[in-house]
Amino acid sequence: MPKATAANSRARILDAAERAFADMGLDGASLRRIVRGARVNLATVYYHFGSKEGLMAAVFERRFGPLKQESLKLLRDFEREAQGRPLSVERVLEALLLPALRLAGTASARSQAVMRLVGRLVSEPNRKIQELLHRRHQEVREAFVAAMHRSLPQIPKADLRWRFTLLWGALAFVLCHPAETEGVTGVCCKPASTKTLRRQMMAMFSAGFRAPPAA
Repeated sequence: MPKATAANSRARILDAAERAFADMGLDGASLRRIVRGARVNLATVYYHFGSKEGLMAAVFERRFGPLKQESLKLLRDFEREAQGRPLSVERVLEALLLPALRLAGTASARSQAVMRLVGRLVSEPNRKIQELLHRRHQEVREAFVAAMHRSLPQIPKADLRWRFTLLWGALAFVLCHPAETEGVTGVCCKPASTKTLRRQMMAMFSAGFRAPPAA
């Protein structure tokens, strides 16, 4: 298959799969629907991705991979600036939150695609997909746990993993369900104001990370 043709069909498959996963769920999206939307045959999907799981992994990497790399780069940049000293809790949180909040603050097609996928993952957890995401994001998860442990050596890593999990869950819910967030707070909390959301999350979670270990 010529390179240009292969790249074009691969992009169409990823676009169709992303739409199907967001619309139908990760279990409900069939390869039949995806190949119809991409205007290819099933053999082409297997040629590029090997399996439905491989296709899911490629969709997630296309949308979440840049966020992961940006967070890791920010963390490395901050650590280089610190010249061997532990980062402040706020600095670690900033490296984690900024890429997602910057993206959420735009009206781009990429932002909308990422939010739709995250919303599906939050509202319809799938064990196989959660395991896939766990493996693919282990590097960033462990990097941030290690950085926070250097900042807060008195907090066991198990507690820090819990707190990062709660942080990611809160961020995903608020960004993917802004109308519900506004509704339950009497419209006083507007996730569309990402600067305000960033300040509120930094205040809450910096205090949470500094809290004594759970009994």
